[in-house]
Amino acid sequence: MTRYETIRLARYAPAPGAEWTVAYHTLSLPEFHRKQLLNLYRLGLKKPDDCRGVPIGRLNALFQALTPEVISVAKWIDVSRDEPWLYARTPVPQDVLVALLTAWVQDLRPEPEHRRDVRRTLRELRFGALHWEKHDVPMLSRSTTPSDTAAPEHRLYQLLPDAVADLVLGLRDPFCYPGGSLAFRGVARRPTDRGAELFSWPPDRHDDRDGRTWWFSALLTVTLQTAPFSPDLQVHVRSGVRRWATRTGRNGLYLPPRRAASVYLLTDAPWIGKDPKNQSSSRFSVGRLTYDRELGARRWEAGGPDGMLTRLRLRHPLPEPGELLSCPEDWLDQADRVTAAVVHSTAMGPHGVKHGLMPGDRVPLMEWFERALPEGLVRVPDQVRADRYFGPRRRARNGQGAPAAQDTEENATLRREVAASLEGDPLKLEFLWLTESNRDAGIQALRTVLGLPDEAGRIRPCKKAGRAGETLSWQTPELTVELRLNRVGELADGLPLPTDGHAKTSALRAALAARRDEVTRRLPEEPAKNRVTLALVEIHDKQAYTPRSADPKFALRLGFRDAGRVTQFVVNPRRAASRFSDTDTTRAKKFEACWTDGLRQLGHRSVPDHRLGSAVPAGTQYAALWLVRRRRDGPTRQADLVPVAVRVRPDEAAAERLTGWDHKSGAWVPYPKLLIRLSESAELPIAEDGEDPDEWNNDDPQDPHGTGEDEGLDTGTEGHFERHRRALAATIQEILFGLRDRPTLMLLHAQNTRQMWPWLQNGHIQPDVIQLHGRPAQRIALQGPGLRIVRVRDHTGTETPQWWGRKKHPQGDANSGEENFGIASGLWKPPDCDPRHRVFGSTGEKAGPGTKVSVKASRWALRVYTRSEKRGTTIDTDKLAWNPSLLEITVAACQHEDDPELWAALTHRLRQSPGRAPLLALPLPLHLARKAAEYVLPTTQGQPSEPDEDDEAVQLSFDLGATTE
Repeated sequence: MTRYETIRLARYAPAPGAEWTVAYHTLSLPEFHRKQLLNLYRLGLKKPDDCRGVPIGRLNALFQALTPEVISVAKWIDVSRDEPWLYARTPVPQDVLVALLTAWVQDLRPEPEHRRDVRRTLRELRFGALHWEKHDVPMLSRSTTPSDTAAPEHRLYQLLPDAVADLVLGLRDPFCYPGGSLAFRGVARRPTDRGAELFSWPPDRHDDRDGRTWWFSALLTVTLQTAPFSPDLQVHVRSGVRRWATRTGRNGLYLPPRRAASVYLLTDAPWIGKDPKNQSSSRFSVGRLTYDRELGARRWEAGGPDGMLTRLRLRHPLPEPGELLSCPEDWLDQADRVTAAVVHSTAMGPHGVKHGLMPGDRVPLMEWFERALPEGLVRVPDQVRADRYFGPRRRARNGQGAPAAQDTEENATLRREVAASLEGDPLKLEFLWLTESNRDAGIQALRTVLGLPDEAGRIRPCKKAGRAGETLSWQTPELTVELRLNRVGELADGLPLPTDGHAKTSALRAALAARRDEVTRRLPEEPAKNRVTLALVEIHDKQAYTPRSADPKFALRLGFRDAGRVTQFVVNPRRAASRFSDTDTTRAKKFEACWTDGLRQLGHRSVPDHRLGSAVPAGTQYAALWLVRRRRDGPTRQADLVPVAVRVRPDEAAAERLTGWDHKSGAWVPYPKLLIRLSESAELPIAEDGEDPDEWNNDDPQDPHGTGEDEGLDTGTEGHFERHRRALAATIQEILFGLRDRPTLMLLHAQNTRQMWPWLQNGHIQPDVIQLHGRPAQRIALQGPGLRIVRVRDHTGTETPQWWGRKKHPQGDANSGEENFGIASGLWKPPDCDPRHRVFGSTGEKAGPGTKVSVKASRWALRVYTRSEKRGTTIDTDKLAWNPSLLEITVAACQHEDDPELWAALTHRLRQSPGRAPLLALPLPLHLARKAAEYVLPTTQGQPSEPDEDDEAVQLSFDLGATTE
């Protein structure tokens, strides 16, 4: 295996002293217009005086659909700010602008009782008097925070990526690869989308082995980012594939319920306007299809009977949703009318083209992209290994072969730890299964995980056990294991709710309570000594439950909690595995992962050996905080913020090694007890229909991207956020006080926590200083002499760059000077950085199904391969491109005498998953805290996106916590 000493990032920064300006036409609203719009919007609000801004999300969506050349840089119109709001390379015709603004104002207060106020407001505003002004925008301007972190103007988060995208689209030559070329087009974006998007058009075609045709495009997204303690702007470029939905069923293309489907649209003439001289945009506009409950059909967003689109005269009508969804492939190439392409999402089912690009495609694509960059924007230097504290490199075990049933020392160690925590009692487990093949696979997987003998004894159920089914028993020198088997039966059926999704809170409460009671009747026995036990439960695929709220997982979680059990679910897929896959191997791996994760819930999880020796203070413990947000539209019908804190003490006995913070008792409790306590906060809904409790607002004025940019608006929910922030600060202080007894590494996740703890945002964070919300900043030493805080950030929102390993051939080679690229595992830092440098990158190697995919794999080009001394050609369009994402590690606060690189190295080591090659997506304490959040919010809402479920090997890697992009 090639060892790479450097990695290259798809990240670009301004050269020293560089300048770059771009001319835009801008439009702002006079103060009179802003006040009139605010007064209109306040009508009908419960607390009108608390509102200081007008939301323009729906207007931005209208611009995105009908005028793709317009760039909006705001989500709200703030009365107190007199600044440009709309930007365009060429002014939008006045009649078009007036029509769009008029339709929006009518939509701002569509209630019948406000029609007179709407008409009066339109008469007074006179949008026809608005005019565009031309300005030169300095693209690389920025200020810095006290911690020397770049603070760009808020508008640049949209304008800079847009300007870069324009330069790429202006390249004379298309991107060429062996056998073809790709030409790119731009896409209209909203402020909530962040950045610019380009994709190749016309789309590429892939015919699979079953003769089905799939369509896809190359994808480039450009975003502006910042990094802690760096004064430079950073431009990240993400490359991948955009897959188009064409697979239809009996009722046409399947669209997931309660989710809008994006449709990219292109016409040969402007959508709106009377002037025949107006030119059509070369960018794709974007519309969204949603389900209208009143109509009982799909419609365009803002296009219902009273929607904004019905008030506009379009030159080209939008495609009829029924026609588009019945034959989506026919709309991909319409030379004489509208071209429409529906974006594929994993919820629509499998796609013949898999995710991502390998370096074989990414490297040449990025080299082509770099030709368009202005002189002032250059690629950052390649990162080098931060291995000062690492010893000789050990090759990780890949664990990719067939499951081995023989006993190993690792199995024996696990059995001894389990036995020690049980104080000599047997380990009692339960498996409720759907199919006999999965039952047998589950039994075999348990034997593999614990190293149990081939033959199992059988225990006859006693009369008190009721419908206990069969119980298997294994005896080893260290541990006795008892596994009770039973059919899951009707427990796995969907909850009895209306199929149209109109379930009242009372009906949902009754359905949840009934299923919960069924579980307790099936499991009458209470665990001995008030000890938490584990139940592995097989349920149907989530798509088998209609509506979505009929998924019984939430009710089962609560029911098993009532019976003193933690639960691990395994999904029985609706679709059969691919005939080209090894079904038995993937099923075995999946069940092994389920049992391993189930034992984790019982607190049996080995802690990686950091192997950093005495450099790490003796007795160091690890802690992590994860925030769980519940929304009112979730299964609990309640909005809430629940902090989950986990503590790991590697040198303690098994029972005390993994603990969690119980906010009710103010004490650390065993990890399985924590899960039971957390599930108490996910009780049945108490809000009745018609009540309006606090709800999380997706358009919260606080910047979700951690840029430090605060729009300063009070939307009526700022008091709600402020209460939660102050309550969280008090909880954090209590947790930190409970960690003062020994050296502590506290781990925090940027995207998860920074909105409620603003100190973690790039614009606010300061080295070796901690600030709880509403309290003054203080030196970290005042929170305890042994406290260190590390913030990690993942690739969500393209906040960390894509990367690849880079190595040059040795001098004298025939190909001297050519680059060799691949995937590398390690901890990385900039070359020649300061010894107190605090920001590092952590990467892993390929994992799961990606281990067998060549780094030279290509979505478009045929490549030559050699296998068993035979040469051939292949194309890898249907192969998953596994590129482990880069995890940014920021040593935010440490003690004065500390070396930040040591604590970054320790954080990297905590990502190691014992016995397997892939690193965890997050360090172990954060991984445990995030997994515990399933007991607060037992749904996929707010959790990382799941991969396609038709690929069980991918699902296995997802369950293990490994990530890819």
